[in-house]
Amino acid sequence: MQAELITRIKTGDREAFDALCRERYVSLISYARLFLSGVDPVWAEDVVQDVLFGLWQNRRTLRDDPQELQSYLLRSVYNRCVNYLKRAKRIHMFNSHYEERMLTLLGDCWSPDRNPVISSVFNSDLRDIISDAVAQLPPRCREVFTLSYLDNLSNKEISERLGISLSTVENHMYIALKRLRASLAGV
Repeated sequence: MQAELITRIKTGDREAFDALCRERYVSLISYARLFLSGVDPVWAEDVVQDVLFGLWQNRRTLRDDPQELQSYLLRSVYNRCVNYLKRAKRIHMFNSHYEERMLTLLGDCWSPDRNPVISSVFNSDLRDIISDAVAQLPPRCREVFTLSYLDNLSNKEISERLGISLSTVENHMYIALKRLRASLAGV
């Protein structure tokens, strides 16, 4: 019976081919799923459909031996599964490489350390926040802080310039830094 079915397929009998497909489809799908477990189950169907389509295209070269046909179908499903897995691995490697590269480029693009525009905006915003915090200091603390951090004067030089004791300068610096830390804690 099987040999006759193969002979009919070789001559282009579509009904015979459909009968063969109905008979073997489920077992071939199960066989493909053994190899493709863990990936999209649709792949097993794709593999089997590719194999059956290939069988139809090469029907004239079939031999009348049902065992040989079964062997051919299983070997073809196996080879297609291996090819699908290799292709999926290459695609995954390709996607991983370019995804990593894109993240690096985006990281470089948005990093204030690597992008002068972002750095300028970030520094400008930070400078405004610090300026606002310094403006909130009591007048004498603000003056001492400004002389120390902006004019780079030592505590002794500030003491002499403002005519106040060194310990008063240190107290004003302590108060200024304490208030600035509190103001800038959320930044």
